[in-house]
Amino acid sequence: MVNPVISHIIGTISILQATIIILATFSFMGFIYQMQNQNIMLGEVAESAAREIVELISVYTLGGGSTSYMYLTLPDTLGGQPYLIQLGESGDNVLNVTAKLQVYQQVRVVVTPNFGQNPVHAVKGTVTIGGFTVSDTLYMPLPPGRKPVVIAFSMGGSIYVGFSSVTISP
Repeated sequence: MVNPVISHIIGTISILQATIIILATFSFMGFIYQMQNQNIMLGEVAESAAREIVELISVYTLGGGSTSYMYLTLPDTLGGQPYLIQLGESGDNVLNVTAKLQVYQQVRVVVTPNFGQNPVHAVKGTVTIGGFTVSDTLYMPLPPGRKPVVIAFSMGGSIYVGFSSVTISP
């Protein structure tokens, strides 16, 4: 005959195993939902940046001037995680806005309106124009007191677009 203590130990271990499996399943499902939400937020960030680039290029090509910039309305983090936005190009007047987290990336293709003016290109690397350090990459979150901007400027018969940050007063 089996000792009742051993039966209780086996029963207790079985209950603990079932509890651990249930908790692991719920934790994994929560992780999957969180990742899906972050992917959706990443797509929204890429879409917002692309839309604001189109707005700036529209204003810049209609208004002229040497340098124009516009504040980007972007969240500091996505679900508490830092992210980056990169600007690239697929050809004249066709830009790619890529928003990246550690796991996901979202790409939006932007066809820029230039109203028959010079071609629009993405800045490659880093350029200093009019006191701004313009880059093709923007790392978020920015340091306190800084705000992200998208900048358009003319150089060599072309219009260039890139990201930078400006200091805002408190």
